[in-house]
Amino acid sequence: MALLEVQNIQKSFGRTEVLKNISFSLEKGEVLAIIGSSGSGKTTLLRCINFLETPDRGVITVGGDVLFDGANPAKKREKEIRKNRLHFGMVFQQFNLFPQYTVFENLVLAPKLLAKEKIAEEGAFYGANTYKGAVENINAEAEQLLKKVGLTEKRDEYPCNLSGGQQQRVAIARALALNPDVLCFDEPTSALDPELTGEVLNVIKGLKSSDSTMIVVTHEISFARDVADKVIFMADGVIEEEGTPQQVIENPHSARTQAFLSRFNQYSD
Repeated sequence: MALLEVQNIQKSFGRTEVLKNISFSLEKGEVLAIIGSSGSGKTTLLRCINFLETPDRGVITVGGDVLFDGANPAKKREKEIRKNRLHFGMVFQQFNLFPQYTVFENLVLAPKLLAKEKIAEEGAFYGANTYKGAVENINAEAEQLLKKVGLTEKRDEYPCNLSGGQQQRVAIARALALNPDVLCFDEPTSALDPELTGEVLNVIKGLKSSDSTMIVVTHEISFARDVADKVIFMADGVIEEEGTPQQVIENPHSARTQAFLSRFNQYSD
């Protein structure tokens, strides 16, 4: 059974149809790269998967559990939507760190809030140290994540004192702190200077070896070719071509894919 199944997702804004019957699946540990020109629907697809937008139709399943079914469009409460989002970690273009908190505080804030909420929902503390023990585990995990992204020495710095690449690495660690089933990246290097892009891409490459399941919307074609297990090329709200990097990037069949990649190769020369 696939970890993530996306079936026939449709999304319109007014009369503009942005996503047209998008379907794909991902196994645990796979990396999917989504490429395509601006306006092709890549970011909207990621936002629908992550429940930042609500699809008009379609089905989203994680681990066999249906999280969204457009055929039964009952309005979900915000609490249910937030619970669904926990299956996905999201790394945005613009980092979105909390400027008033240190690097370490950015990592532990959400997990601590969730731990407190979970204990409150269960209606009892199983001993006086329940929350204290949860906090200790959260803090220890945050220290390990900082080590993973190479920022242990920046633990007590504020985001304003970090480079763009360092901020994005903190954002990646923060997304991982919630232990999501699927980690989603929306153009994670587009706001970075070229010299900072490599450090972020290296962190993402390192996650591949840790059995993380990832969806990466990217304009870094060489990264998609080297790291992804699957590549989707989107155009005008549809999946124009899908396959391995060798199939889609090295030997594209669609004329639109070929035209897109030829422009990339031209700019790369």
